[in-house]
Amino acid sequence: KLKKNNVEFVIATGRNYYDAKRLTQGLPFDYVIIANNGAVTRNPKNDETIERRTINRDDYAKVIQLSKKHSLHPIIYVDKDSFGYDIIIEREFDFSEYNDYLSKGFKRYRITDFSNYNENDVLSICFTGEFDLLENFRQQVLRQYPLKFSTSVSLKLHVEALMEILHLDACKWKALKRYSDVRGIADHEILAFGDDNNDIEMIKNSGMGVVMTNGTDLMKSIGNTITRYSNDEKGVYHELITIFGDLDDSHI
Repeated sequence: KLKKNNVEFVIATGRNYYDAKRLTQGLPFDYVIIANNGAVTRNPKNDETIERRTINRDDYAKVIQLSKKHSLHPIIYVDKDSFGYDIIIEREFDFSEYNDYLSKGFKRYRITDFSNYNENDVLSICFTGEFDLLENFRQQVLRQYPLKFSTSVSLKLHVEALMEILHLDACKWKALKRYSDVRGIADHEILAFGDDNNDIEMIKNSGMGVVMTNGTDLMKSIGNTITRYSNDEKGVYHELITIFGDLDDSHI
């Protein structure tokens, strides 16, 4: 029904492209995926890259050096989907400082010495652990390298906190804005759903920002409305019914 009314669908996620495509491939309509918190946008029908924002090698090296001074151990997302992996790490996946971020069955990674990685395809540099520790490091990065990076902190994960450092122009809202501008869609015509702090700019700047009832307190303080149901209870679907009327839920 929504597609017939020229409503476009965009999946904006902190997940990598491979996982986002795998989890949404059963959807019965066309859509694009904004992955890695806005670092890469692709069309899953043909894997066409619509746009990409990577961290250049010099900036990447600065973050790696600073993280070593703080005894932090990054998990780095790289744009290697076509090569069968998405992450590079320096230790085995079960290294304690990764805080179980990488599951035992996860295979899409490579172990490499970060100082020798010279590819220009770094999408994000991630750190897991205690929120206060990561927040302090994030603030130092922004102070030491102003106007160099975008940062994102996610809380609603199986780790206590996940902090990401990305290209300055990589965030969900900026990527969505660039895509919608090309499609001739105005900001006030955008309806966005979100639940975690990496959705803040998207919720604040969209014409209507809807926060899931299971969202963070910060998100709830800035959204236009809060859903009655959580993600696990088809909260997005129920909110769409409220806005657009009855929908065919056979694929939800």
